[in-house]
Amino acid sequence: MNSTRPTLLNKFVDRTARKPSGWLAKRMYSNPRGHYKSFRWTLDKLQLKPDDIFLEIGCGGGVLLNMALETVKHAKAIDHSSDMVQIGREKNQEAVSEGRVEIVQGNAESLPWDDNSFTCATANQMFFFIDKPMIVLKEFYRVLKPGGRLVITSTEDSILPKLLFVLWSHSMHLYKNSDMESMLKQAGFQTVEVKNEEWFIQLSYAEK
Repeated sequence: MNSTRPTLLNKFVDRTARKPSGWLAKRMYSNPRGHYKSFRWTLDKLQLKPDDIFLEIGCGGGVLLNMALETVKHAKAIDHSSDMVQIGREKNQEAVSEGRVEIVQGNAESLPWDDNSFTCATANQMFFFIDKPMIVLKEFYRVLKPGGRLVITSTEDSILPKLLFVLWSHSMHLYKNSDMESMLKQAGFQTVEVKNEEWFIQLSYAEK
């Protein structure tokens, strides 16, 4: 009996957060109310302009992407969940049909785009599920143009989120602000700032 618990818990984590799937996940991520503050912080920090080329890794239901497309003319996004790619395309159907946005299924460790393709990029409330963070940060660096801006919202490593998210915490990779800053610099980013927004929500900003 005990041996099945980790498997069942992993399936729960995948279906609800790490790789959302099914009707409940579609409903949750089509309107992710708990993420809207992070979305606003991200957009405030990026200060998007119409000529920006925007990238989102782990786009979920495409809500932040939709908000960015109110300003930028062109964007791309990736998610490893086929269900999230589906609802992300539905959410941004007009921009997809106009050729302004491309949403693909894939892996953040191997982005399907050329070097120096984007002026700005983001990952929102998903970086803690990345198993190989340095590979993903280097991929961000690779696809960003010189001077490109990156914003990552995540959760800082502390006791409170581990208690609040007890069902998910065993699968989450959390980092102290100083560790996140070090990893970004190690990936090649020059200007780096990592701070907390409201309690334990971690906002990382970096420029190539």
